[in-house]
Amino acid sequence: MLRFAILILLLLLPVAASASKSQGAFWRSLLIPGWGQRYTTGEGGRFFAAELVFLGGYFGFERLGDIRREQYRAYAAEKAGAQPAGKGREYFDDLGFYQSRLEHNQFSRYKDGPNAKAYPLGRDSFWEWAGDPSRERYRSLRNSSTTAGRQAVFMTGLLVVNHLVSAVHAARTAGGAGDIRTTLIPSLNPGRLRASLAIVRHF
Repeated sequence: MLRFAILILLLLLPVAASASKSQGAFWRSLLIPGWGQRYTTGEGGRFFAAELVFLGGYFGFERLGDIRREQYRAYAAEKAGAQPAGKGREYFDDLGFYQSRLEHNQFSRYKDGPNAKAYPLGRDSFWEWAGDPSRERYRSLRNSSTTAGRQAVFMTGLLVVNHLVSAVHAARTAGGAGDIRTTLIPSLNPGRLRASLAIVRHF
């Protein structure tokens, strides 16, 4: 998502270079927060500083998520005899909820009968925790990885907002507020736990 946003912003470079002063300030700060303010007034450091903070937060949480992911996979292999390679999200969910493959299959057959989804016999799908403490430790590591990933997404949202706010501020600072109209349109999709913010700019 962040790479896609960077690509879009890079495509705006020709627009920023050929636009009028207020438009140029808008597009410059949309590309790099604070650039438009620097272009018009020589200021704008606070927006650029915020950009650095949010970028640092994004990469920090991404790295933390990767570290925790490796930790819970290694922990499951060591403490439960699991084989994490090639497994999907559902498998790792089941590792945290069931003490063993046998317990999962028994519960699944009891609940769903002939349509139960059971793990096949064999070493590749085996796991068995020694007790609840080790399984709960695994869940804690996995939850930490998931939380870090969500925080990285949140930082991406803050980056987008910083670009938009900086762009609007730069255009107004350049003296174009009278003939430039900006509309911010928030959008929320609770079903997919996703929020977005669109900007409509009229010059």
